Amino acid sequence: MPKPPMKEDVQIFEPTGQTDKYGKPSYTEVPSKARVAYTTKVIETTDGNRYEPSLQVDLPPTTKIGYGFLVQWTDHFGEVIKDSVVSMEEALNYGGDKVYWRTVYVGKERRN
Repeated sequence: MPKPPMKEDVQIFEPTGQTDKYGKPSYTEVPSKARVAYTTKVIETTDGNRYEPSLQVDLPPTTKIGYGFLVQWTDHFGEVIKDSVVSMEEALNYGGDKVYWRTVYVGKERRN
């Protein structure tokens, strides 16, 4: 079954590598279309950190995304959710030479 089209708007904040006078990193904002869903996964990295993402965001293959980026989404009730990228996946064709979409998990580090 094919996935539904990307009809929701998200804002992607790309780090510029600079900081402001308070030491916070500065970002450039890039709008993008997306397919957003809530998720209840727990992702464990190779170094033992556990992350509990709250959103699963499917982005078009042309959208620049990476670790350290922030994703902001406004849900249907007007609540703004803005958090960092925890994990990324790509949906490829059988030959592995074409990316259909990128799935990004957005959330926080889990405290045990």
